[in-house]
Amino acid sequence: MSISKSSRPASKISPEYALLGFLYLQSLHGYELQRRLQTDLHEIWRLSQSQVYNILKRLARQKLIKATVQPQDKLPDREHLELTETGRTSFMNWLAKPTRSSARAIRVEFLTRMYFAGQIEPSLSEKLFHEQESFTKDDLARLKKHLAELPEDQRYNRLGLVLRIRQLNSILEWLSDNQSILIETDGENQ
Repeated sequence: MSISKSSRPASKISPEYALLGFLYLQSLHGYELQRRLQTDLHEIWRLSQSQVYNILKRLARQKLIKATVQPQDKLPDREHLELTETGRTSFMNWLAKPTRSSARAIRVEFLTRMYFAGQIEPSLSEKLFHEQESFTKDDLARLKKHLAELPEDQRYNRLGLVLRIRQLNSILEWLSDNQSILIETDGENQ
């Protein structure tokens, strides 16, 4: 799998891809899925059980997941969840896209991508890392050029750009500081 620089970053940050990712790794019950999210990505995604179930219902309506009812003795039936082919394709397409260059997008979406890349195809982690670094550098250069062209009397627009430039510089520093952790290839990206 390769990522081209012309790939557009995802336009929204949604926990649905984290849930699809866990189901890509293995079929789970809703409660088990919530537990995996809390255990492995709780500092990235903070979702209540009801939020998880609402997202799962939406994913089922979109035909990205399917549920098989499993009867239990003396307990309510359980739904065993798994990805459909459409769900697998949707997840892998999301996994291959670069993340927008914003602090929140990098903290939430990029880290989620890196977690699953390390689990699914460890060699993909390095590609994703370098593509994201390049994408962020390109955005930084674009913002610096825009700032240089912006008239001095546009104080608040300039302040907004300066803040975004500083955030991108900080993100690039963070990427550099954590490169060896982010591209581990042993499947233990936690």
